[in-house]
Amino acid sequence: MYYLKVHKWMFASLSVAVSLIVLLNADVLMNWINEDKDGGFIIVFVLVVILAAVPGIPFGLVGGVIGAKYGLLWGSLINIAASTLAAALIYFLFRYLLNNLGTVWAERSTSFRKMNTFIKNHSFWSLLIARMIPIMPASLINMYAGVFGLPFPIFILSTLIGKIPIMLIFAYVGVNMHSGSGEWMTVLVIYALCLLIIYALYRLLNYKRR
Repeated sequence: MYYLKVHKWMFASLSVAVSLIVLLNADVLMNWINEDKDGGFIIVFVLVVILAAVPGIPFGLVGGVIGAKYGLLWGSLINIAASTLAAALIYFLFRYLLNNLGTVWAERSTSFRKMNTFIKNHSFWSLLIARMIPIMPASLINMYAGVFGLPFPIFILSTLIGKIPIMLIFAYVGVNMHSGSGEWMTVLVIYALCLLIIYALYRLLNYKRR
């Protein structure tokens, strides 16, 4: 528990530090967003992947900046591709470096073992819901899936689908902040519709299994 608390404060501190850096360099960032040159796209994409992979960095800021720079469509696609690739890299990193750690944690706590069993029995929906309702940090989901060996096809598919709404929103917010339109209600409607569609699919599949 002490280990988790220390890392929680480390991630929170990193998040605050990155936010301050962005605010202090807002002019430089705006100049880059307003530039018409896109020659460094590959470098930008690799940088976004790295930022998405580092725990504690608020990817909402990154996704918003990318949306402001590349627009809603390309900004969303970049955010989805980069964050999904980063999730896969973290999954494999923890899958092969800390594979035995999951077994140790499960043996120490009965409640944790029960939770882990439930998630493994409902891997796709558990991961999809966790992605679409981002209460739990994305980096923690990636680490958990790797350490406890959740099937990679299920992990990557649920990650890809689950990231679409939130990454679309990040890009949309960035576009609106850049243009100054501030159409926040549209963001809420899009997000709510995505949640309703996923819930409807979940109920439909459960109904067919009965």
